Amino acid sequence: MAITNFIDMCAVCKQGVAREYMVYQRGRVFHERCFETHGNLFPVIDQELAQLSAKTRVELVQMKNLKARTDAELISAKPKAARKKTSKPKKKTKNVKKSKPKAKSKKRASKKRR
Repeated sequence: MAITNFIDMCAVCKQGVAREYMVYQRGRVFHERCFETHGNLFPVIDQELAQLSAKTRVELVQMKNLKARTDAELISAKPKAARKKTSKPKKKTKNVKKSKPKAKSKKRASKKRR
């Protein structure tokens, strides 16, 4: 954003609001023109209800994190001996290499020197 005096996002158009163009009414930040056209559509915010809602959201996230941690611990703590093996182990066989008969080498006729 190019605005250096950014305050908050406008409740109507969801754009950034600079301090010099800001109107703070009914617990929200508006642009001047947005408040003139749509300002009466927004009810007054109950601060106690807003605080309770924020606190509830934080507790919900904490409970989800706790559940994820306990689930991870339960998965990692499962004993491996509890698993049943249905197939029997295969017998190991030794690999014995069979020797191949060696091919007879051909003798070359040697060249005689003069």
